[in-house]
Amino acid sequence: MSIKTLNGDQARAYGALSCGVKLVTSYPGSPSSGTVETLIELAKKYRIYVEWSSNEKVAIEMGIGASIAGRRTLVCTKSVGLNTMIDPLMALNLTPVHGGLVILLGDDPGAYGSQIDQDSRPLADLLEMPMLEPASPAEGYSMMREAFALSEKFNTAVIIRETRSFTQQEEPVQVSDESYPEANIGLVREPWRFVPVPLNAVEKHKDLHKRIETLGKWSDSSPFNSVSGTGHKGIVGIGFAHRKLLDVAGDEDPGEYRVLKLGVLYPLPRKIIARFLRDCEEVLILEEIEPYIEIRFKAIASDAGCRTKIFGKQSQHISQE
Repeated sequence: MSIKTLNGDQARAYGALSCGVKLVTSYPGSPSSGTVETLIELAKKYRIYVEWSSNEKVAIEMGIGASIAGRRTLVCTKSVGLNTMIDPLMALNLTPVHGGLVILLGDDPGAYGSQIDQDSRPLADLLEMPMLEPASPAEGYSMMREAFALSEKFNTAVIIRETRSFTQQEEPVQVSDESYPEANIGLVREPWRFVPVPLNAVEKHKDLHKRIETLGKWSDSSPFNSVSGTGHKGIVGIGFAHRKLLDVAGDEDPGEYRVLKLGVLYPLPRKIIARFLRDCEEVLILEEIEPYIEIRFKAIASDAGCRTKIFGKQSQHISQE
């Protein structure tokens, strides 16, 4: 292992390379293009194919084809690009992937480089696909590695969300020096596996729900979620919002505050969240852009019988702009 000073874009790129990614596709758009540009510079050295596709639908369909052939693929898109991908993704969630398929999703709070500042996290519920968000470049590197492992273990595409501010963060990252593996697990030959039709669609949907239930158990044990500090007042930092919290409050022990760092956004670690809520009298949710997690925390609190007060954007304790 060696130490490289990397920003969020570069950390994601090296994380994908360390997994033996062979195909990278995208349509240009901030803030997801930085990772593609890094991989373009490294493509010849590591013998990978990188393509600027004609649109996002073509990019994801290229990725799906490579996955069926047993190759690991990274598809990069911004928020509005994910909207374009929804049609094939709504079938992909029913047809378990073969080679690891990771979607790098760039949201742009403040619309610094986009038409809109869409919060794409609610689409994870629609797509029923795992979604993760790292708090730092180092975690982005390890999260990319975990995402490819999850994709092949649970036969699902995995979405990693990033925001513009994350891509600009820079820090030392421990990077593997080992030769990157030739990831080729062969062409799968299972009749109808990749073809959802009226005959099998409902059964495939049931199988999807079983995978999501198993992923929920993984979520509760994931190292990307952690609790620090003590006390009866809690703060929840979602993805890169946790790093922003530390930038303001400092990296020291939070002391009288109990802090939950949340890196798995779907499926949520319900047991960790319920336990955290039981330990707190009131909780403040820090997230970008909409009150996506805040709303779900309130639902989990209700199911767990917790009377914890939950504050955030929906309660207008934090500006939604």
